Amino acid sequence: MHTNLIIGTMGHIDHGKTSLITALNGFWGDSTTLEQERGITLDLSFSNLTQGDKNIAFIDVPGHEKLVKNMIAGAFGVDYAMLVIAANEGVMPQSIEHLRIAYLLGITQYIVVLSKSDLVSDSLLKERSKEIATLFANFENLQYKILTASIHNKDSISALKNTLFSLPKKERGDLGFFRYYIDRVFTLKGSGCVVSGTLMDGNLSIQDKVWCAQLEQPLSIKNLQSHGENTEIAYNGGRVAINLSGISHNALQRGDLLTKKGYLRGFDRVEVEIQSFCEIEHNSEIMLYIGALRCSCRVLFLDTKKKFATLKTKIPLFSIFDERFILRDDNQTLGGGRILSPIVDPMKKSQKLQYLEHLSNKDLKGAFEILLQAHKKGFGLISAMQRFRIPQDKALEIAAEIPQCFVCKKELIAYSKASRKLVKSVITNLLAKNKNALLSAALLSQKQSFIAEEFAQDVLDELLEQNMLRKVESFFVSLENTTILEGTQSVKNYLYNTLYTTLYEQGYEPMAPYNLYESLDIDRKSGDMIFKRLTSEKKVLRLSHKLFICAEHLTKLLELMRTIIKTEGYLDFNNFKKHLNLSRKYLITYLDYLDSFADICNDNGKRTFK
Repeated sequence: MHTNLIIGTMGHIDHGKTSLITALNGFWGDSTTLEQERGITLDLSFSNLTQGDKNIAFIDVPGHEKLVKNMIAGAFGVDYAMLVIAANEGVMPQSIEHLRIAYLLGITQYIVVLSKSDLVSDSLLKERSKEIATLFANFENLQYKILTASIHNKDSISALKNTLFSLPKKERGDLGFFRYYIDRVFTLKGSGCVVSGTLMDGNLSIQDKVWCAQLEQPLSIKNLQSHGENTEIAYNGGRVAINLSGISHNALQRGDLLTKKGYLRGFDRVEVEIQSFCEIEHNSEIMLYIGALRCSCRVLFLDTKKKFATLKTKIPLFSIFDERFILRDDNQTLGGGRILSPIVDPMKKSQKLQYLEHLSNKDLKGAFEILLQAHKKGFGLISAMQRFRIPQDKALEIAAEIPQCFVCKKELIAYSKASRKLVKSVITNLLAKNKNALLSAALLSQKQSFIAEEFAQDVLDELLEQNMLRKVESFFVSLENTTILEGTQSVKNYLYNTLYTTLYEQGYEPMAPYNLYESLDIDRKSGDMIFKRLTSEKKVLRLSHKLFICAEHLTKLLELMRTIIKTEGYLDFNNFKKHLNLSRKYLITYLDYLDSFADICNDNGKRTFK
C-alpha cells in the first residue's frame, strides 16, 4: 500500500506556486482557458508525485484574495502546507491570510519555499528568512523549514523533492466509517457523475454503499480512482475520485458530504470554540467554511470572552467533534475554531459553558458527567463517534468510570443517579394504581421507552434487596400484593385467569391485546404467551390482527347474525348496527368472519343464505 501525504500549496498570487508544482511533477495546474489567459489559478488544482511506495498529492490552492473560498475548500484534510513566498516580493497579504487559515485548520508543519530565488541577492534571501521567522512568531506551536528554490535551478528543485519525500506519514484518527467532502463535481462522457475529494476518515471500497448526507440518498460506486489509478479500495487520507451511479452531477455540489448511512446526524446549530483575528460582533451573520462546505451562519456568543459560541445555520451541518472551521466576511478571514458540540443538547447556560470547557480541554469524562446531569432519562452512547470522535467501546469505558452511573452495554445508554430515581417513581406510580401489578424489566421498558430493560432489572433487583418488593417466580410484586401467594397459585395461572376473565367481561368489544396488557400492567411477552395458550385451547378466537374474542361470545354473535338474516331477509352493516351499536371496526370484522361460512352469500355487502 502507498504511503499517502497531502500537501497544500499556498501563497500570494503570482508567487509561483503553479510553476513550482510543474517543476516538481510536470503538471500545469491552470487548466481552464480563463486561467491560462489570466495566468492565475482560479480553482483548486490537483496533481501528485510518486517515489517508490510514497505518493504525494498536491492541492494547489488559488492565491487571489477574491478566491480564498476556493483555497479553504482545498486546505481541509491537508497533512503539510507548502507556503510559497516569492523572494523578490517577500511576505504579502495572501501569504498571511493563507497561513492564518492553515493554522486555524490545525496544520502545524510547513515547508516555506522562497521561490524565484535566482532574482535576488543572498543578502536579500537572508532578510526574507527573518521576515518569515517574524511571521511565524505570531502563531503558537508551528514548525517550519525554509528552502530556497528557482524553477530554473534543477538542484534546488531536487532538494525540495527530497525534503518532501522525507516528510513522515501523518497518523490519522480512524472513526471506523468514511467521511468525504466533495470539492469538485463533473461529468465524464461514458462514465457520468464523478466527484473528487479527500478521504477524511476511514477507507472506501468499491462495494460500499455511499450515503449523501445533504440529499438523504444512497448512492452506488461504479469506479474509484486514487492518484490517477483505478483501485478497489481508497485509503484514509488519500485524494479520491468517485464515479457515482444513480445520480446526475447537477444534483451534487461542492461541500456535500458522503459517508456511511446512520453514523451522522445533521443539525442547524453547533456549539464551537472560536479563535478570532478580528472583532466578531454578537449575532452577526458571516460565512462559515467547514470541509469543502460554505454557508452563512449567525454567531451567538455564550460568554463575555467570546471563546464559546453557537453557530446557527440555514442548512443542517453533519459535523463531528474537534472538526475545524473558518469564519470570513466579504473581505477577510475573521477567525475560526473547532466544533465542540456537533449535537446540541438542551441544558442550562451555566451547565453548557462547563460542558464546552470540558470539551475544549478534551476532558471527555467531565463532559460525560455534564451530559448525564442534563439527560435525566439517560444519554445514548451510540452517537459517541459524532459527539466525541471516539468509538463506542471507549465511550462505554469512560461512562463506567463515573460514580453511580449505570452503563447499559446492550442498548448503549448511560444512566445517572437521577435516572434511577425516575425509574423508582415509575414503579411507585404503577403500584399505587394497581397493587397487583406484576413488575418485570420488560414491563417497565414497555411503560416508558427511555427505560432499557437492563437498567430496569438493576433497579428492581436493588428494590428487592432493600425489601421494598418481593419476588414471585420471575416477577417482582408489591409487599401488599395478596392475590399471588407462592405455592397456592402460579403466576402463569394468575395471568391466564386474569386475561381470560377480563376479555370475557368485555363481551363483543374486546380490547386489542397490547391495550389489554397495558391496562392490566402485564408485559407483552407474558401476555402473548397466555393468548397463544387461550387460542390453542380454542377458548379465544383470533378474527384479525388486533381482535381476539372469547369463543362463547362469538357463538352468540353468529346466532344473532343468522337470526337477523332469517327475520329480515339479509344482513348488512346498517341493520347489524341497529341490533348491536358497536364501532365500525368490530361490526366489519364480524361480518367478514361470517363470510367465511359456506352457506353465506355476500352480494355487495348484503349477506344472505345461499
